[in-house]
Amino acid sequence: MTKVETYTSKGENLIRRVELRDGTFIESTVKGLSVHNQPVTSDDYDIAWLKSKEQPTAPKWRDEIRMVDLFSGTGPMTLGIVEAGRATGINVVPVFAIDFEKNAAMNYSYNFPKCNVVNDDILKFVDGELGEPTTQAETDTLNMVGHVDMVIGGPPCQGHSDLNNHTRRDDPRNQLIFRVVRFVELTRPRFVIIENVQGIRHDKNHVLQTAESYLERLGYHLHENLLMASKFGVAQNRRRFILVATLDDKEFDLNQYERENVNGVWWAIRDLAQNDEKDIFNTSAKHSPTNQQRINYLFDNNIYELPYQLRPECQRSENNRYTSVYSRMFPDKPAPTITSGFGSIGQGRFGHPFERRTMTPHEAARVQFIPDFFKFSGELNRVALQKMIGNAVPPKLTYIIGLELFR
Repeated sequence: MTKVETYTSKGENLIRRVELRDGTFIESTVKGLSVHNQPVTSDDYDIAWLKSKEQPTAPKWRDEIRMVDLFSGTGPMTLGIVEAGRATGINVVPVFAIDFEKNAAMNYSYNFPKCNVVNDDILKFVDGELGEPTTQAETDTLNMVGHVDMVIGGPPCQGHSDLNNHTRRDDPRNQLIFRVVRFVELTRPRFVIIENVQGIRHDKNHVLQTAESYLERLGYHLHENLLMASKFGVAQNRRRFILVATLDDKEFDLNQYERENVNGVWWAIRDLAQNDEKDIFNTSAKHSPTNQQRINYLFDNNIYELPYQLRPECQRSENNRYTSVYSRMFPDKPAPTITSGFGSIGQGRFGHPFERRTMTPHEAARVQFIPDFFKFSGELNRVALQKMIGNAVPPKLTYIIGLELFR
């Protein structure tokens, strides 16, 4: 628990009080299990929020923020900012979002129906070079979007990822961060959040350093953050680089939101179970006979990592660095980084801690800190669900950033 956020209960409601910098408080509630004769903790509030089937009600707004989400994915970054607004009395209004992935854009619109969501290439909307006059396409975009207070964006990170052994640090997709910076140049928002993997700091073409230098020339104050999700209550060891830029030289300290304890996987998913096979969201992927045998061996011998001799030949060396592959998750420890491969035990430590299977999409969403009221279209197949959930940024990370900015 931090001094910024304090928690109490009243009947079926858990109440979060956030202290603003002027000394006043904003209260927001979520329905949860009664906490009898026990102090309410941040974990109590978080798990109640994750289990919520309906979006929590908003308090009386004290201000409004018009927000744009570039490279939006299915919307978890937006969700975190919206929740930070609810916690501080700020009505965050997503006015424009764009993503190249059709399923992601469709599902973003499903959750934020009032937002203008576009499934297209951002270069059709923001095509000018930094410092150059506004292009016709950009003029049309600005007329469509209107006034912007906040821009967030997570440009594709595969080019920077440590899992990419082909074009790592030198990938054309790495240049897409400049589309965010160009949009900032055009709209001059108060707040900017750019998310990526930590590898962006080591790109061979120094894209991050170039972007930061230009933002400073535009008058922005920069705050670099390398955040481990598990330190903020997420049941997952997911590390993300997040650059925050503000026009005002605001006080900005995320360390105060770190927690002493970490949440294990079981904290996030213990109430979930497999459902009817037709319910893709609540069933695990089917495994090959060989992989099912590997899963069974883990349980039959009550172990969490597969012996070398039972792994594929390429992983039988004692020098194998990927011992977490073909492994079970520890119930009392955070999960490893959830990827789009969470349905296969051959893609990581994705074996369920207590059942002879891998994670369901619902369980993976919970570990990604995506609540039950966030909807996934029934039209999505398993591959689309896994990609969408695996590529998500835990909303808790953008929540704490929004909280610090909006206070």
